[in-house]
Amino acid sequence: MRVKNIVEGVLMVDLEPSGTTGWLATYVILRGDSAAIVDPGPKASLESYKKLIDALSLDRFKEVYIVLTHVHIDHSGVVGDLLEYLPSAKVLVHPRGVKHLTDPSKLWSSSLEVLGDVARLLGEPKPVPQSRILVAEDRAGLNLGDLVLVPIYTPGHATHHVSYMLDPIGILFAGDSIANYFNERIYPVTVHPFNGDEYLSSLDLMLKLRPKKIAVTHYGVITENPDVFIQRAKDKLISWTYSISNMINEGVLSVEEIYHSILSNDVELAYAKQLENSMPAFRGSTYRVIVGLYNYLLYKLKRANLATNPQR
Repeated sequence: MRVKNIVEGVLMVDLEPSGTTGWLATYVILRGDSAAIVDPGPKASLESYKKLIDALSLDRFKEVYIVLTHVHIDHSGVVGDLLEYLPSAKVLVHPRGVKHLTDPSKLWSSSLEVLGDVARLLGEPKPVPQSRILVAEDRAGLNLGDLVLVPIYTPGHATHHVSYMLDPIGILFAGDSIANYFNERIYPVTVHPFNGDEYLSSLDLMLKLRPKKIAVTHYGVITENPDVFIQRAKDKLISWTYSISNMINEGVLSVEEIYHSILSNDVELAYAKQLENSMPAFRGSTYRVIVGLYNYLLYKLKRANLATNPQR
């Protein structure tokens, strides 16, 4: 477990789930009598949490919040177990995510379908009692001492994705709404089910917020030119969309062929592909983002064809 101070009272914690270092960052806010854990991670993080709770005395805080950007198991899978160690904690989540916390069976089955052995490595989530859940309403701030954590709906990666702005210090906890970020290399998180139009709209929204820092779950904090970071993600998504659309229009329908074409022309994605060998929980990520974008573009193309030829 690694802990790094971002600013006073805001920590980045690498809980090293499944022995994977440098893949998933959880953020802890400690202010006055309040504590918040942003994107606690998968069930495989539980043993590290037992140490973190003791190290930070998290059980002494009057108010404890577990804050979710979305319910994918790499971000939320530990919540049901974690609540047993933090008996006063409440879980903050988008209204569409509530049902997947109280009954994670569908979430788990879809995770197995998409992630396979990686899902088993991360662990099956436990149900969360309804009484422990708070709904994150768009722009409805949560007071944390002298700070305010403001939920901002940022769909695209998931329909229920929420980013959070910590005011007045200007840290944006972006989850998977912008990009994965490894050693200065980035790529948008376009895994299935993905909505490109919503993703781009969310990026434009976050550009207007003008955050001073951006904290992403995979992996770390962008402290210099955060607006450039968002713009880079936007530019890459547009570039991928153009390339994949052209290949589809030329009759290339093999997602493996499309993936290898993008991989051979994108040095940042190729770098991330190399990391997969040393990060068990990260395996297959680069392929999944291309599959997600391919599925979305193919869906849009079919809808356009139906609109043009309704009798077909």
